Amino acid sequence: MGFSEFYHHKFYVNQHVLIPRPETEYMVDMLVQEFKGKTQRILDVGTGSGVIVLSLLNAGVGKNGVGVDISPEALKVAEINRNRLRLKHKTTLIQSDRLTKVEGLFDLIVSNPPYIKASSHRNLVHDSVDKHEPHQALYLPDDYYVLWFEDFFQEVRAHLNGTFMMEGHELELDEQAKMLGRLGFKNVEVINDLTQTKRYLKASFKNMTVA
Repeated sequence: MGFSEFYHHKFYVNQHVLIPRPETEYMVDMLVQEFKGKTQRILDVGTGSGVIVLSLLNAGVGKNGVGVDISPEALKVAEINRNRLRLKHKTTLIQSDRLTKVEGLFDLIVSNPPYIKASSHRNLVHDSVDKHEPHQALYLPDDYYVLWFEDFFQEVRAHLNGTFMMEGHELELDEQAKMLGRLGFKNVEVINDLTQTKRYLKASFKNMTVA
C-alpha cells in the first residue's frame, strides 16, 4: 500500500525499508514515557524509514536527532517522512555504516539493527518477510554476528552520554547483555515485549569526552 501506521502517524514505506513492527512501536512508547522533555540529542542507528527517530522527536523526546543508515534508498524514504512530519529542522540524515560518520555525543542512542542470523535463525523468519523486505536490514552472517555487535557496541559507547536501547533477537540478548557489561556499560537489562518475549536491550554509559 506504500504506507504504514506507526505511533499515531502514517509513514511512507517501500521495498527498501522494513515495515515497522508493533515491537518497535512498543520500544518507542517506552522511551517516550521515560525521556519526554528530558533529552537533547538522540541518534537512531539503522534508521530505515525513520520511524523511530521521527516518532521520538515528534513526541517531545530530544530537541534534535540524527538518523543514520547504510542504504541511500532507505534514507530517501526517511527524508520523505521527515518532510511529511515537518521535522527537517530537527533531524539530520546521514549515510553511514553504523556510526562511522557520526560525530559528537548523544543523550539517547536507539537502534533496530539487523539481528537475524542468516543461517541458524532463517527458519524462524516468515516467508513474506524474507521475500519482500530488505535483507541488509534483517540478516547478519552467522560467523560475523558476535563480532558485528561487539564493534557496534564499542561505537555506541564512544558516542553515548546517557541511555542506549535496541531491539534484538530473543536468542541472543542475554549474551549481548553480558557483552555490554564487559564493555563497561551500566544498568544493563533485557526487557520483554508485549508477548513477554525477550526483545530489547537497555544500558547506560557516561562519556564525558568529546567523540
